[in-house]
Amino acid sequence: MNSTQFWVGALVPPFIKWVNPYLKRFFKLSEFDSETKKRVSSKQYPSYFGFLYSLWVISLLSSGFITLLWFMIFGQPLFPDKSYAVPVFLGLINMIGVWFIAGAILDLLFWQISSENFRDYVILRQIKSGWGFDINQQIATLVKIGIVYYIITLPLTLYLLVG
Repeated sequence: MNSTQFWVGALVPPFIKWVNPYLKRFFKLSEFDSETKKRVSSKQYPSYFGFLYSLWVISLLSSGFITLLWFMIFGQPLFPDKSYAVPVFLGLINMIGVWFIAGAILDLLFWQISSENFRDYVILRQIKSGWGFDINQQIATLVKIGIVYYIITLPLTLYLLVG
């Protein structure tokens, strides 16, 4: 394990736990009620649900990495007068933005096509991870965070494109 993996693993989970109550209050997210928590925790789920949930998460993460790779591969021909660092930084900026906005769209799509039993499994996994909020509210929150993120990074993006 290199030091980057160590520090990401050591800092990200506590950061998520620390920011969780602030996001809950700021975006007025409602947690699942005790009846829902009891219902989803008392059910038995097929073992392949874990695999399907992993595919869900991998598809969310890969959307951002695909964006980064696209900028790294096709960015230099798009910006021939710029150094290679420009498309890489644009790719990193857009990777995070895609995780928010495209991730919300993928969440909505996967949520809509899922069966009720699999939705309950997703709710259970969300509760176990400490993010037990209504999925539709999570999707709306991700879109809002994504829009704010792009507004905040717009000056940096313009600097990279123009400067």
